[in-house]
Amino acid sequence: MVRTEQGRVGPRYEVPVKDEEDAKLDEIVATAGDMGVEIDADEARKWVLAVAAGGDTGTIAVDASAGIFADRVTMLDFDPDDLDHIRGLVPHGRVETHPAVESAIAIAGSSAQGRVQLFPGDVDFFERVHVRAKDEAEAHQVLRDVLRETALRALGEADIMLLYLEVGVYRETVRVDGEMRDAGDNLSWTSEALVAGEIAAESADGRPVTVRWDDTTVGGGWVYLGWIAADRERGRIALMSNMVDATWEDPTGAIHALDGAVDPLSQEVYLELDALPLVAKLDRAVAPDARATYAAAMRDQVSRYLTEPSFGKVAKRLYNLFRVTDELEAAAYVRELFDESPARLYQVSGLLDAADAALDESSGIDRDTVLRQLDVVAAAIKDATEGDEEDALLASLARLREAALQEGREGTSWADVLTEVRKGCAAEVNDFFRSRLLGHVTVRGYVESLGK
Repeated sequence: MVRTEQGRVGPRYEVPVKDEEDAKLDEIVATAGDMGVEIDADEARKWVLAVAAGGDTGTIAVDASAGIFADRVTMLDFDPDDLDHIRGLVPHGRVETHPAVESAIAIAGSSAQGRVQLFPGDVDFFERVHVRAKDEAEAHQVLRDVLRETALRALGEADIMLLYLEVGVYRETVRVDGEMRDAGDNLSWTSEALVAGEIAAESADGRPVTVRWDDTTVGGGWVYLGWIAADRERGRIALMSNMVDATWEDPTGAIHALDGAVDPLSQEVYLELDALPLVAKLDRAVAPDARATYAAAMRDQVSRYLTEPSFGKVAKRLYNLFRVTDELEAAAYVRELFDESPARLYQVSGLLDAADAALDESSGIDRDTVLRQLDVVAAAIKDATEGDEEDALLASLARLREAALQEGREGTSWADVLTEVRKGCAAEVNDFFRSRLLGHVTVRGYVESLGK
């Protein structure tokens, strides 16, 4: 059962560190110094102590003054300074209300780790959507109703553009808009498809296939909404998303997952205190092995991103993995990498993706906001690079800005230069995280074992 503790959670534990842990922390500081990574030894020590001394990992920490709650370890990483901006986006990202639905919305991803990841990319929400229904069929019907209304809401909102709603899976291999989709792949619903109530496809042998919205269930997939959101005052465009964990409750009070499993508390910070009873109730339905399942999922993702390779994504997954497997000294080292200047380039891809989508005339986002977004990218590049690499990236970005001014998305210059800038920044990020991760003995051993 989830327990709660009141008050702001911070590095306030005064538990002595064992000699072995002292030695490991000293090793972190020495390794970081050798790799050119600045590390505050006292803060790293306090963080390890706070995590190690906190007791039950299922404890929910409540910050009543900020009106938030989270798993106690997650709360240690959350920076409430950006709460007003995050809460301003909640009405655009959360699911629509329904008499049979309770929900609890949280911020997740890098935005939930503001004390660690000083340069977050996207705005990622996570929402527990709990349906009361007589049976599973009715639960799916209610979920479809609120998801469709949520997705189409963007059509009437200024500076918000729906990219897609992913719910349901293909039941056979088909071709959609010229691309093959395997059986089991997630269905991706655009505004046009939702209005039509169907996705037109073609089977592998050429016969027409119609995927109907009214037949859609979560099945073996997930529920994920993606938008772009513009903030004209700040001159920023963000990729915004909501990952929905959908559950339903039958007349006996039994709780069931619509996607196969109730997600455990992991990396989300809930933004409304009155949702605490729902989160606590759903937590009691989490499988006993959910923590191990989450760790396994993180390992799988690390292995996947080692193959690409994308060492920035590897670092983010390793941090979450080390936290839940109690490799706290290794987690503390990885934690320090995210506020280094080269890590700032990690956000460039998302910033450029948002600018790219915003240039679509249907977005309703003005060209000036796109240009200001490119200025934000330029500032990130200047802060994180130097010498010839900086000059080349900034020159490419200048050409991208000119393409946005003159051509928008027409012609080849925008697409070509966009790819060029993204590749250059990705290479810088990859080199930075690869060298720093492999420079730590424990982390290198772990990475090499997963790479095999």
